[in-house]
Amino acid sequence: MKTDFEHWLAAQFADTGSFTTFIVLVRIAGDEVVPVKSSYAHMIGDDMPWTGMRALLDGARASWEGVAFFVGLGHDGGPLSDAAAAAKLKEVEADVKSDPLALNRGMFFDREGRHLRVDQVAG
Repeated sequence: MKTDFEHWLAAQFADTGSFTTFIVLVRIAGDEVVPVKSSYAHMIGDDMPWTGMRALLDGARASWEGVAFFVGLGHDGGPLSDAAAAAKLKEVEADVKSDPLALNRGMFFDREGRHLRVDQVAG
């Protein structure tokens, strides 16, 4: 049975073809969602099972409970250049740090590859 991540990746690739994804690992503790590491990758296909992606994410050597993926495309489609991707990653990091609800603008998953959503806590 495919995970939510695998369904999303297949649909995204079918929609756009190759793309750049901005990856933000987060720690979830109670009502708090805190970014711990981030990177980007150029996705040139949809043959990435969740177990493979999770192994790559665990290679970051950071404790994480959730991961968000944000899609970036070049002006003519396809992946961004490395320079553009590095600059955009800084924007994504700043957005998530200033407002964890920004995770909902991407695709947010737990360690099992299930789709998550961040909701505002009434205070």
